[in-house]
Amino acid sequence: MRILFYNPATTQKRYESYEAIKGSAFFRRPNYDAMRLSFLSKAHDFRYYDERIEKKPEFTPDMVVVNVPLNLSRYVSSTIRKNWPRDTKVISYGFFPTLFPELNKKFADSTIIGDVANIWKRILAHAASGKLLKVYNSNRKDQFSIDRTIETKYGLTPVLSQLRTSFGCTCVKRNKDFCYENIMYKKLIQWDLNEAIHAVAHIKRKIVFLRDDGFFHDIDYAINFIEKCWRFKKMWICQSTGRLFEHPKLFPLLRDNGVRIIHLKEDWLGKDLVHKIDDPDFLKDKKRQTELLHSNRIACGLLLRLGFEGEDFTFYRKLLKFLLNVKVDMVKVTVQTPMPNTETFRRYQKDSFIAQDLTLYDQWMPVVQIPGMSPQALYSWMEWLRDRFYSWDSILYRNISVSPRLGLYNTMLFNLLPNLSYRNNFLEKVGYPP
Repeated sequence: MRILFYNPATTQKRYESYEAIKGSAFFRRPNYDAMRLSFLSKAHDFRYYDERIEKKPEFTPDMVVVNVPLNLSRYVSSTIRKNWPRDTKVISYGFFPTLFPELNKKFADSTIIGDVANIWKRILAHAASGKLLKVYNSNRKDQFSIDRTIETKYGLTPVLSQLRTSFGCTCVKRNKDFCYENIMYKKLIQWDLNEAIHAVAHIKRKIVFLRDDGFFHDIDYAINFIEKCWRFKKMWICQSTGRLFEHPKLFPLLRDNGVRIIHLKEDWLGKDLVHKIDDPDFLKDKKRQTELLHSNRIACGLLLRLGFEGEDFTFYRKLLKFLLNVKVDMVKVTVQTPMPNTETFRRYQKDSFIAQDLTLYDQWMPVVQIPGMSPQALYSWMEWLRDRFYSWDSILYRNISVSPRLGLYNTMLFNLLPNLSYRNNFLEKVGYPP
């Protein structure tokens, strides 16, 4: 069977013939589900088509698998049949099909609710017999193994490889309604430790981005994993909740086993940041924690969700000063975007305070109407914060201030390179977050 995995892209990122590929290569990573499906489709002719790096290939598939994000649902629904005729079966999965299966049926032959890889073998069997179902609910055995050949495709990042050891949401309760992981994976599942370590042994690149929602949600598993992978001499980039700082004695161990960047999730700054930002004890506590990372040669990234009641331009000016004083190395800014069908979404919807246009749901365009704050003002404040944090003088100041602790090598590769990559993306206007 001839199978094409189609990864659509926004207009700003879409490849144009005879033009350079847009945005920083640091963020151009292959779709992780494509690598999982490729592993399961070794008996078939499986191809990967990514709109960020190439034009539509001269390939006539029997089946197209398409990843449909919320903000691209209208684009995919209007173009999918222009690209592939009716005799090509379209299998659609992702956030839009999971949240809106009835709408997805209008352009897809089969709709996947949840994780596509977990049910892929069943889909292949049905496709071979010509008996594809209209809807599949993914509730079968969890699939972790991947085929890395897609990572070598021209245009994708040559710097690092990706890996997941778990699927599912590790957010604190108040953040779950904003989390994509909570939509796609109803329960947190983890890869067998020995199988995960075996997978690391086959990764050729030195830097590995661990895509787990919260790599340290199971401290014992995480420590066992990086300790047993020490012999492979990998350098790790991962994400964690603020609960990691409840175990300060672990940081030397993380340093010695190659952890180089930890991106702290939104819970690290907690709720009610509008009022806490003026608290000197709060500033002191957060600065102590980033210094703990830096003293162990680990760069500090931050996921920052904004767009809440009480924010104004004065708050954003204070926030920039706070981030610089705390010495956060990278900031990924998103706007408050509650996922459809969640409790938070329904609360805003009841008062008509949330946009219904799904093309806005890219976590950067404001979708919630906050009393006393226009969406245009919020957008301009977030853009100002982003531009100032990634300005040349800010990047140079922040790199110089932490380099004595991080060391020259870590400063250049794990601080300066990501900062310049973020700057490059917003200068090229290819979308932010990347």
